[in-house]
Amino acid sequence: MIDTWGRGMSTERTGMRTSTRALLAVTLLAGFYLLAAAIVVGLVWLNVELVVNSDRFHSGMVKLWLLSAAIAYPVLRVVFLTRRPRRDEQGGLLLTREDQPELWARVDRIAEATGVRGPAEMRLVPAVNAGVSEDTKLLGMVPGRRHLVIGAPLLIGLTEAELDSVLAHEFGHYANNDVRLSGVTVAGRTAIAHTIDTLHHRADQHLAGRAAEIADDNAYRVARGRKARDEDPGNGGVERFLAKLFTQYAKLYFRVSESVSRSQEYAADRHAARIAGRDATASALRRIPALDAAQDFYLDRYATMGWKAGLLPLPGQFFGGLAHLLADPERREELAGMGLDLPDEQADPYDSHPPIRQRVAAVEALPDTPGLPGLGEDRPAIGLLRDPQRLLAELESASLVAEAAQKRRVDWPELVHQTLLVHARENAQPVLRALTDSGLHGTVEAMLDALDAGRGAELAERLPQTEESAKATGRAAREFRRPLLRKALLALTVFGLASQQLARWELSWSRPAALVLPGNLADRLPAALDAAVADTPDTAPLRALLAEAAAPAAARP
Repeated sequence: MIDTWGRGMSTERTGMRTSTRALLAVTLLAGFYLLAAAIVVGLVWLNVELVVNSDRFHSGMVKLWLLSAAIAYPVLRVVFLTRRPRRDEQGGLLLTREDQPELWARVDRIAEATGVRGPAEMRLVPAVNAGVSEDTKLLGMVPGRRHLVIGAPLLIGLTEAELDSVLAHEFGHYANNDVRLSGVTVAGRTAIAHTIDTLHHRADQHLAGRAAEIADDNAYRVARGRKARDEDPGNGGVERFLAKLFTQYAKLYFRVSESVSRSQEYAADRHAARIAGRDATASALRRIPALDAAQDFYLDRYATMGWKAGLLPLPGQFFGGLAHLLADPERREELAGMGLDLPDEQADPYDSHPPIRQRVAAVEALPDTPGLPGLGEDRPAIGLLRDPQRLLAELESASLVAEAAQKRRVDWPELVHQTLLVHARENAQPVLRALTDSGLHGTVEAMLDALDAGRGAELAERLPQTEESAKATGRAAREFRRPLLRKALLALTVFGLASQQLARWELSWSRPAALVLPGNLADRLPAALDAAVADTPDTAPLRALLAEAAAPAAARP
C-alpha cells in the first residue's frame, strides 16, 4: 500500500533516498564544525611554522599573532563555546486525562493506529498549529517524553475527521522514524543559525563601537577648531567576514536538510490518509491555510479591536470568538474559496515544507481510503473538549500579556459600539478644536450656526488640510473647503449622535460594523450634509434630522 501511494509523490523525486540525504546532512553538520576547527588549526600551524623557520624575532610575528588571535578567538568562542538556546517551552494550557478524557482517548487511538508511543503531556495553545515533540538526547538518537500541542483554532475550525488527519500526520513522523533523522538536522540548523546570528551580532557591536569612537574623535577635533575626519568605520571586523563565510556553508546544509524534511512531510501525509482517510486529509490541508488567515484577521479586526479603548471580549471569547466568524455564511464561503484556490507556489529549496498545493495534489492522487472505524466524524472538533468556554478562558489567562487583566470585559455588541465610539471621539477632535479656537461650543448645533453665519472659511482654516488646499484662493479654495467641512461635520454629527445613544454601531461578522440610525435617517444624512456645506449653506435638513433622532421613538415618522 505504501509503495502504491509513493507513486503519487512524483513531485518530490530527487533521485536520492531520504535516508541518503539525511546521512549527507549529518556529514555536512560535522563538516561545519570541521571547517571551524580547520580555521583555528590552520592559524596555529601558520604561527608555529613562522616561529620554527625564523632565525630571529621581529615585529611582523607579533602582528601575525594578533591577527591570528583576532580570527581564532571568535571562532572558538562562538562555534564551540557558546551555549545553544534551549528548546522553547510549549506554554499554553495543560490538558489532563482526567479533565479531557474524550480528547485523550482520540489521541491514544490515533497513536495506537499509527503504531507509535503516544504523548505523556498534551497542551492547548492559541496558534493554528499542532505538533508532537520529544525530549530526546544525543541529537535525537535517544528517545524521551513526548509532548503534544493542539491549537485552539484547529479545534474550533476543523471537523473531528480533519483533526484526526492532523494528529495522524504528526504521529506519522514517528512511524517513519523521521524524528531520529530530523533530530539531527534540526539540531544542525539551530547550531549553524545560532553561530551565524551571534557572529553578525558581535560584528554589529564592533561596528557600533568603532562608529562611536570616530564620532567622539571628530567631536574632539571640531571642539578644537580642527576639521573632522571622513573615516569609514568598516563593516564589522573579522566577525562579519566569518559570518559570511559560514553563511555560504549554511546554504548548502540548509538545502540538503530541508529536502529531508520535505520528504518526511509527504510520508506523514500518507500515514494521515491511511488512518483518517484520504478526503479528510486533503480537506484539512486545504482548510488550515485558510484557517490561519482567518485567525490573523479575527485577532486583528475583532478580538483586539478594543485594546486601546481598554476593552476585551468576555472571558473565553478572545480565542473562542473565532467560531462566530467561521459560522458566518459569507465568511464560510470566502474561506471555502481560499481552500479551493490554493496559491501556485514554487518549491523553495530552503523551506522545510513543500508547497501546500503539491501536498494536496499528492494526497488526492492516493487511493480512496475511508480511514479507521470509529474515526472520521464530521462533527466540529471542539466537541471533543469538556467545557470548552472554561478552557478557552483559562487559555487566555495563560497566554495573554499581563496588561490584558486590566481590560474591561464586555459582550461583542458592546465591544464593537464602545470601541467605535472611542474612534469617533478621536475623529471629532480636529473639528472640536477648530470650534473652541473660534470661540464656539463643541457641538453640531454650534457648527451649523457658524455655517449659517458665513464662518465656514474660518473653520476650514483651523482644520488639518494639505499644503495645496491651504494655498488655494477663490473658487479653488471653495472647492477644497467643501469636502473638508463635510468630513468635519460628519465626524461631529456621528460622535454627537453616538455619545447621546441616539445611534449605535452594530456588529457584523462578514463586513465592517455599520452605524445604525433611527428610521430612515441614514438614507437622508448624506444629502443633509451636502446641503449644510454648500456655497450657500442650508442647515435646515440636518437640523431636522437631528431633531427626529432625539425625538421619542413613538413620535418618529
